[in-house]
Amino acid sequence: MAASFQGFRSLIENSHDAISLLDRRGEILYGSASTTRLFGYQPEEIVGRNCIEMIHPEDRDHSSRALLEVLAKPPGPLQWDARVRHKDGRYSWVETTVSNLLVELEVQAIVMHQRDIDARKAAEAESLRHTVELGRANKRLIEFASTAAHDLREPLHEITLCTEMMARRTLEGKDTAELSQYIATSASRMATLIDDLLTFASTGIEAPPARVELERCVAQAMQNLGCAIQASGAVVTVGPLPVVESNEIQMVRLFQNLLSNAVKFRGERPAEIHVSARRVEMFWVIEVEDNGLGIAPEHQARVFRPFLRLVGREIPGSGLGLAVCQRIVEDWGGTIWLESKPGAGSKFSFAIPIDASASYGT
Repeated sequence: MAASFQGFRSLIENSHDAISLLDRRGEILYGSASTTRLFGYQPEEIVGRNCIEMIHPEDRDHSSRALLEVLAKPPGPLQWDARVRHKDGRYSWVETTVSNLLVELEVQAIVMHQRDIDARKAAEAESLRHTVELGRANKRLIEFASTAAHDLREPLHEITLCTEMMARRTLEGKDTAELSQYIATSASRMATLIDDLLTFASTGIEAPPARVELERCVAQAMQNLGCAIQASGAVVTVGPLPVVESNEIQMVRLFQNLLSNAVKFRGERPAEIHVSARRVEMFWVIEVEDNGLGIAPEHQARVFRPFLRLVGREIPGSGLGLAVCQRIVEDWGGTIWLESKPGAGSKFSFAIPIDASASYGT
């Protein structure tokens, strides 16, 4: 066999690629000098070995199929990527090109060119990682923008409501200082939300978790909803709540959405809302219970869908609030659910994991 490709050998000895000649079973008949540079083997060390044995187990199937294909459809060439084992046991990515020259009198073998492409694969992996990260950042940006747009509706509503109340009280000669403060606070909240949105858009990075006092979050949410709570005559009571590992802005938004829903969907009676917590194994279960309109059983499974509204336009809202709540809870490894009966009120509960460093509020 050596005499048949002696003339061909001079063309491949100085090639930068590792070139091997194979028989139709895939056994190596000859290896070029570059085999040592690429894989650490002396050419004579690979002669007699089957080339498939040197390929990573996960890449062997498609490599075997490629060899069969080039045998069935000579002369080729056919190209694929696979990981090849070096003499020291490590693997590197190699671009393999095979041509079926069994019928060529000067060769009478399958010619296999192998080129190291580790650097290219690393660059592709890095490019893919950046693409995935960019996609995630864009997704978070879209979600955050939708959330912020939804949350901006609340202070806008507060501004409108407080301004109307101020106008009426001014005509009655009442002091408007408190209402003016509500308006200023609502406008400040809008500015904060916009700043958060711009910061997020420029960095694509969410705030790291921190110890969050849920009682403080509920208090902030109640302050944000001050005019709506006052105008509706709602009474909100809060039991002891834990300190958790989370994000304060998100927790305030979560409670604000749940309390806002309870205020909006009240019945003829003044709204009574109670926030409480209990420990269930390795989770804190937080409950926001009201005495409002309630939700029919056939609708309860759908309330967390984005933009879904179960009421007419007479009650303001975009249908995004509960979807935002679900996303916040799930982002922190928890779950949220609803228990409700039409005419008897609703109870929204969410469970979040208990961190070892967290404590129960006082």
